[in-house]
Amino acid sequence: MQRARSSQILILVVAAACSTSTSVPTAPDGRDDPLVDTTAGPSPTYEFGAKFEPPIGRVVHGMGQWVNGNPQYLAMLPSSSQPASELMFIDLGDTPRPWNPAEIATKMTSLNAAGRIPSMDLSLRGLQPTPAVLATMADKTYGIDSLIAYTTQYDARIQSFIDVLRAYGKPVMLRLGGEFSGSWNGYHPYAYPVAFRKIVNMFRASGVTNVAFVWCYEPAAAGDFDAVDANGNAKWYPGDDVVDWFSIDLFAAQDVGGAQGGHGGSVTSFGRTLKFLDMAVAHRRPVVIAESSPSHFDLGSVTEAANAWNEWFTPYFALIQSRSEIKWFTYINYDWTKAAYYASSGWKNNDLTLDATVSAQYKSELAKAKYLHAGELNLLNK
Repeated sequence: MQRARSSQILILVVAAACSTSTSVPTAPDGRDDPLVDTTAGPSPTYEFGAKFEPPIGRVVHGMGQWVNGNPQYLAMLPSSSQPASELMFIDLGDTPRPWNPAEIATKMTSLNAAGRIPSMDLSLRGLQPTPAVLATMADKTYGIDSLIAYTTQYDARIQSFIDVLRAYGKPVMLRLGGEFSGSWNGYHPYAYPVAFRKIVNMFRASGVTNVAFVWCYEPAAAGDFDAVDANGNAKWYPGDDVVDWFSIDLFAAQDVGGAQGGHGGSVTSFGRTLKFLDMAVAHRRPVVIAESSPSHFDLGSVTEAANAWNEWFTPYFALIQSRSEIKWFTYINYDWTKAAYYASSGWKNNDLTLDATVSAQYKSELAKAKYLHAGELNLLNK
C-alpha cells in the first residue's frame, strides 16, 4: 500500500466559492478570527490541553484536499454539519510548480473565509518517484529531510513559509513530513526527527504562536515509530517538546479493525494502529486522523458500498468512539481512479455521494452531538 503525492494534489483546496455561509466571529481588530468566543457560557474542558484541541467528548470534522471531490462533499452535508478543517499539501522541495509563498497565503485566506482551519502537510521532499522507479533506486531515502537537518540549503524557503503562517495569524494544524516512516516518502531514519525539531524551533524563533505541530504515521509502514538506537537517539520521534499532536492516516480495512497479531508474533496493520494510539496516550498527546477514506472499496458499486460501510466505516467510527485520544478526523472524498498513481495501486472511487445509503448513514453519523463542525471553532483550546 505504498502511497505518493502527485503534483496534482499540491496545495489543492476548495475555492472560496465552494464555502458555506457559516459566519465567522470577528476579532476586535477587524480580522476574521474563528477562535474568538462571542458566546457566553461555561468554559470548556480539555483532556490533554493541547493547542486547538476540542472539548472533552468532541471530535473535529475535517475534509480532504481535492477540488473535484470537495464540492460534492459540501453539497451533500447540511449546513449544520459542514467541515471545520480542510487539507492542504505543500512540497518543500523542488517540483514543476515553483515555490510560491504568495499562493500558499491566498489558499489559506480562502479557507479562513469558508470558516475552516487549514490542516497542512509540509512534505520534506520534492516529487516522489513512481513505485516502479522507486523499485529500481539503490538509495530509496530520497527525501530532503537530511539536508534540512544538517545544512542551511532550505532554510530560506522554510523561513518564507514561516513568514506566511505568522502573517496569517489564525489557527493552523501543520504536519511536518506526514507518514514519516513510509518507504514511499524516502525519509531518513534519525535525520527526520532532527529536521522536524529544526523547523519547529525556527517557527518558535520567529515568534509564531498560531501553529500546532503534528507528527503523522501510516500503519502500512513498519511499526518502529518508537525505536531508539543504543545511544537513545530516536529513529522517528522528534520529542514531546516539539510535538503538539500525534496523527495517523487510515485507508485500508485492516488499518481500522481485525486481528492485532499475525503468525510468528508479527503485528498486523491494525495492531500497529493501536500501538501508535497507545504511544500517543503514553505521551499525553491528542490524535488527529489526518487522512482517511476506504481506499479499496468502490462506492460507485452498490455491493462494494455496502461492504465499505460494514468493513471500513463501521469499525472506523467505532475506533473514534472507543479511543478518546482521537480528537479530529478528516475524510477524503475523491475518486482515486482519476489519479494514475493511486489507480495503479488499486485505489477506487471514494465519493460518498455516489451511494444514497452510505451517504445517508454518513450524514447520520456526523449529526451526532460529539462532532465539531464549522461555526464551532471558538470551542477549540487556545
